[in-house]
Amino acid sequence: MPSHTAQSRNYAQSDSTTHRPRSSPSHTPSPTHNPPYFTLTLTLLFTRILPLTLALNENVGGPGLAWANGNWVPMGGFTSTNPMTQISSYYNWSPYPTIPPENSTEKWDVPFPFVPMLWGCTSAYIDPFVQQVNSKFSNVRLTNGRAILGFNEPDHPQQALCSPQQAAEVWKSVLEPLKQQGYRLGSPGVTSGEAGRQWMKEWYDACQGGCNPDFLALHWYDLVPQNFIEHVQYYHYTYNLPVWVTEYAPQNFSVFNPETNSYDSQATYVEVRRFMDITTAWMRSVNWVERWFWFGAMYEMGRGSKGARVEWGGAWGTRVKQGKGDIEFVSGLGSVGIAGKARSGERTR
Repeated sequence: MPSHTAQSRNYAQSDSTTHRPRSSPSHTPSPTHNPPYFTLTLTLLFTRILPLTLALNENVGGPGLAWANGNWVPMGGFTSTNPMTQISSYYNWSPYPTIPPENSTEKWDVPFPFVPMLWGCTSAYIDPFVQQVNSKFSNVRLTNGRAILGFNEPDHPQQALCSPQQAAEVWKSVLEPLKQQGYRLGSPGVTSGEAGRQWMKEWYDACQGGCNPDFLALHWYDLVPQNFIEHVQYYHYTYNLPVWVTEYAPQNFSVFNPETNSYDSQATYVEVRRFMDITTAWMRSVNWVERWFWFGAMYEMGRGSKGARVEWGGAWGTRVKQGKGDIEFVSGLGSVGIAGKARSGERTR
């Protein structure tokens, strides 16, 4: 991910998620293994059978919020009684949950379970994380499996940037023991290119069997739905673990334009909608994709190609205002109508 979000990303009840049994994981990548990749034609069909495939995942978490807003906007604007638009949980790239302002009204309540993260491999991140473990993450509600996410893009020089060997040592000393305390661990979330695949392989090698994540945390930024699907399939079939997609968006990071300080050839609103509908329907159709968090549910949204109201191609109008009215909304929920008007650039207390 680009470094523009570095500041926000650096830093007991349960939900209804259940975790299906699986076979013993095999953590040695197998480049010659050919998983049964779906074709894009078949993927398009998922958008027509979404109510049926939703039933397959009725006990899986589903869409969540990658939340960088703190208390700038109320998270409760994302609540819904519609099972197609219910949020499973949120994370904020830190071990600190979002706490409502003192003496705030109920609209500032945080209605979703929190997923903590150990962002980096140095003491600047380890020490606060350990303190939060000891405080039981401020006693907020966590997910049913008490999930924790590992390092954020440790293969990226503008993100956590840990060597596989360093990350293996920190994992074994800090994270792996938490499994004995009943926590469920997500793997390091590497970038979506070849460098990320190589880092993950070297990390498992460096762990020598001492790192045992319970699920894979994946990132993805590109414009083609089928490429997203094959990326997720690669990791699932290589490591034989369930998947959380903790960052993804139809965003092009290939062509940077220094004159505009942005990336060219971004998705139009129609293309964003198509990408999110196809990928959401596909993720609902497989029982090993447990949760997905589009990037991002953020207050200040920019503009994509041809004026589409998006930031990083990830969502449109994620600013949810308390009040009447409906708006079409593109996110990890797919294209849906949600209660409450949403408009970027407005702030309501």
